[in-house]
Amino acid sequence: MEKALDIQYIGEWLLPGNLGHLFTLISMVAALLAAIGFYKAASTERVNLTESSSWQKLARTGFILHAFSVVAIILILFFLILNHRFEYKYVWQHSSRSLPVYYMISCFWEGQEGSFLLWQFWTAFLGLILLKFARGWENRVMSVVSLLQIFLAAMLIGIYFFGYKIGSSPFVLLRDEMKDSPIFMRANYLEFVTDGRGLNPLLQNYWMVIHPPTLFLGFALTVIPFAYVLAALWKRNFDDWVRPALVWSLITGGVLGVGILMGGAWAYEALSFGGFWAWDPVENASLVPWIVLIGGIHTLLAYKHTGHALRATSTMLILSFLLILYSTFLTRSGILGDSSVHSFTDLGMSGQLLVFMLAFIILSAGLLVYGWKAMPAPVKEEATDSREFWMFVGSLVLLLVSVLITLDTSWPVVNKLFGTKITITEPITHYNRYTVWFAIVVSLLSAIIQYLRYKKTGNSTAVKKIVAPTLVALALTLIIGFALQITHFAYGLLLFATLFTITANANYLFTVLSGKIKVAGGSVAHLGFGILLLGALISAGKQETISINTAGIDYGEAFNEKNKRENILLYKDRPIQMGPYWVTYIGDSLVPPNTLYKVRYEKKVNEEDKPSEVFTLYPNAQINPNMGLIANPDTRHYLTKDIFTHVSSVADKSKDNESEQLKEIELAPGDTAITSGSFVVLKRINPNPVAINYVPAEGDIAASAQLEVIDMQGKKYTAEPIYYIRNSVENNVVAEIEGMNMTIKFEKILPDKGKIKLAIVERNRPVDFIILKAIIFPYINLLWLGCLIMTVGFIISVVHRYQQGRSQKTKLATGGVNDISGGGALIQPVTAIRDKEG
Repeated sequence: MEKALDIQYIGEWLLPGNLGHLFTLISMVAALLAAIGFYKAASTERVNLTESSSWQKLARTGFILHAFSVVAIILILFFLILNHRFEYKYVWQHSSRSLPVYYMISCFWEGQEGSFLLWQFWTAFLGLILLKFARGWENRVMSVVSLLQIFLAAMLIGIYFFGYKIGSSPFVLLRDEMKDSPIFMRANYLEFVTDGRGLNPLLQNYWMVIHPPTLFLGFALTVIPFAYVLAALWKRNFDDWVRPALVWSLITGGVLGVGILMGGAWAYEALSFGGFWAWDPVENASLVPWIVLIGGIHTLLAYKHTGHALRATSTMLILSFLLILYSTFLTRSGILGDSSVHSFTDLGMSGQLLVFMLAFIILSAGLLVYGWKAMPAPVKEEATDSREFWMFVGSLVLLLVSVLITLDTSWPVVNKLFGTKITITEPITHYNRYTVWFAIVVSLLSAIIQYLRYKKTGNSTAVKKIVAPTLVALALTLIIGFALQITHFAYGLLLFATLFTITANANYLFTVLSGKIKVAGGSVAHLGFGILLLGALISAGKQETISINTAGIDYGEAFNEKNKRENILLYKDRPIQMGPYWVTYIGDSLVPPNTLYKVRYEKKVNEEDKPSEVFTLYPNAQINPNMGLIANPDTRHYLTKDIFTHVSSVADKSKDNESEQLKEIELAPGDTAITSGSFVVLKRINPNPVAINYVPAEGDIAASAQLEVIDMQGKKYTAEPIYYIRNSVENNVVAEIEGMNMTIKFEKILPDKGKIKLAIVERNRPVDFIILKAIIFPYINLLWLGCLIMTVGFIISVVHRYQQGRSQKTKLATGGVNDISGGGALIQPVTAIRDKEG
């Protein structure tokens, strides 16, 4: 047999792949050069400025070359995907010819290699910005950023080192990965590999075009506050890093938060679990770093204004990035297995991911130990009624809930390590049980803290200002709680806490800040947070499933008891009452690869009533050979509610087998015959038939049977088959009744009986049906409105803090502020505050 190595394959495009491989190696080497260069530049900047500048110049060149290589890799991979080059495994595995261009973009980051590349691209992009703006912190901050790029680049090189495979290249050929497949013994194998496997059906949603890039930008951003903390510890300078770190932390919080919320919107629109958040391990893995980061932002603000909580700030900003690495390990090592709907499969890089994470843990821990004692801390503790004290408490609460969520998310890791079998069977109920109490505490603090002052005690004025929003929140709680019948104590308390957050921050915005929006970022973000929580509470807590299985039909083992109760069987064209609606499954249509199921909703009390509202939803699904039924919901949106509908099971049309029944009958005018599914009435015999498919000719003897056919539901049809004799030969024109799947043939006239003979063929098709679930989510738009307002709050804060920095820089230039940093960078004289207080 001919060896694969001897085969000259036909039609492969090897040049782009070879270039791609080359650039993956260049990107790693260039990142290594940049990391070494920045490290040496930082190490020598206080002893030999000339040498430091030389190293910095070399490092910058290395990083720019690295960024260029990353862009080149991306362009080559896109080129291969758009040209359907299925000789490359990544292209074959994640794309297909039938995908529209926007989903071809999603193919790029569907796999591990593409998503690592996306992360690497954003970090390179941010690194280029830091080269321009990091100034005195550039060498140290970029050392950390370049180190991250080394590990990310290593994920893509796909080479063997002492028998261990490092990384997975997106430019591997299919024939190299599937060497045992006989097809690759053919030189012309590409003639048989005509299409790829395509994009995961669950990811074929417009949110997946924008959600991953936003989320990975958030991931990439977390390294910047982390790098500033390490740089400060390394440099033992804890003053002028605060302002750039604060700006970058706010940008990170905003972008990462938006990325997570986009994932929630995708889950709501594309997944059929019914909601925007399922406490899926992958969701948790991205949420926890964000929560910790938010805690870090608040303690950073406290440190900026008072000098307190530097150690807590450093720990939280470090943890935020390390938790991103931990989430990467969880989702890409394959350890989550089937416990998440969207974790990646294991590419055999678990060890590499572990080294990736441990390297940064060891580095962070080492620098924390190195700089811990040098970190300034005011001798005098915070007053218990000061703003900084309660910001610190709030951050601790966020940290505590993050620990609990991380622990519950990590049970697969624990099971793997210790052989236990701990699982969370009802994750939504489980997580909600304790997160609701943390949400109450955080909401109350979000309402109150802004009224307190930094380094001040005796907040009697604050108490007076907060009385009015408290009373308004109480009144609203009673009204809304009564209207929505919220009787659960914890949820009632959460309702008050969210309303208190809204009223208190609105009051602060308009009465204390007098509507000065440019300094109101915190209030606006907290206001959005309160509205978001209110929307989540009402929409999730008061959601109503209207597809109740009142007939008690058992749908089989594929449905658990809850789903058996909450799904309804709809036969085609048979209306069923569902809540305030009469719902009819009208039929389906194929829009490859999905099938759209047309479901008409009519709002009325009785079936025969005239509906006050009519609309049609198109939930879709496909029967995927690997994943089974993949269902996507369709939703009717109102200002105050959503009606969410998805199919849970459908008739498998591929197994359709029609059966036919023939019935011959003799009828006189006025007679009625009964078939298996209808009543056939001969109304009269027409001696002069006219029909589109019958043209009378001279000498014809013709007649038609005017029939009324009534189905078992009482629906009436008409039919008129024709019988005629032409040139002494008997002929027929059959009548088809599409709605009944029936054919009627006028076979003969029986003059001696005064009757005619009909042959009726009834074709029985398998019953067409869907099993459907429908949920009403009340006031879910509050949730999306809260997300939007919170994002606006982040943007206002970023702009305000950036302008503050520029203003201070201007004062420095004009001599208005003393430069105590000595580095020409932005100044935050926190140490001076500490020394003064000490």
